[in-house]
Amino acid sequence: MSEVPDVPRPPADPGPSPQPAPVGVPDVRSAADLRCSDVDRERVAEALRQAAGDGRLTLSELEERLEATFNARTYGDLQPITRDLPQGPYPLPGGTSTATWQQGRPAAPAASTGPATSAAGVAPVPRPPTDGPVRASERITSVLSTEKRKGRWEVPARIDLTSVLGEVELDFTEAIVRSREIDIHVGIVLGSVTLIVPEGIDVRIEEGANILGERKMKLKSEVTPGSPVYHVRGFVVLGELTVRPPKERRRSLLGH
Repeated sequence: MSEVPDVPRPPADPGPSPQPAPVGVPDVRSAADLRCSDVDRERVAEALRQAAGDGRLTLSELEERLEATFNARTYGDLQPITRDLPQGPYPLPGGTSTATWQQGRPAAPAASTGPATSAAGVAPVPRPPTDGPVRASERITSVLSTEKRKGRWEVPARIDLTSVLGEVELDFTEAIVRSREIDIHVGIVLGSVTLIVPEGIDVRIEEGANILGERKMKLKSEVTPGSPVYHVRGFVVLGELTVRPPKERRRSLLGH
């Protein structure tokens, strides 16, 4: 009995190959390429402000991420900004986690009769509370001395600064800021007060008496939308009030 020779089969039709978008037409390949709205940007900004108030972000990180938020054009641009926060990446259209972001906060854990466990059977680490009390005020007085605040220190809603033949330096670069507006009242007589603030933060030197003194504003960048507002008020007599940026700008965690 003779063998039937193998007949070569024609290759399967792979179907039409994807065509590039015509010139001038946006190339949308996924939900991440869709344009985000002002509401989306504001939700991310509010989550960042809350994270800074919880001590998760420094003031310089807050300023950098707010700038990236308000420059974002697509949902893909927004997602990395909050990837390391409890809310997680901002949800894409059609996702199931949109409710988590309605108020810019992590969703409340569901009630259960026993401790929740992960897929590996290990109980998750409880998250710290998302809110913290705002310190009402702090008084800093320097008479023939030097007072400094730097690193991760908590900024109250109001600061009263007095410098008489002394020096006060407040570095807000890594400070924890829970209030949207900070009032700083200064009284300087033959002394100096220096406020170190990242570029993009809104600092306003209000009207006040200046007798043979200097009031210097050295911030040059435009204000980042959504940043905290610092109101600086008071008098300077034969002294100096300076608002300046850090000497070295830190790189953003986002790589910008």
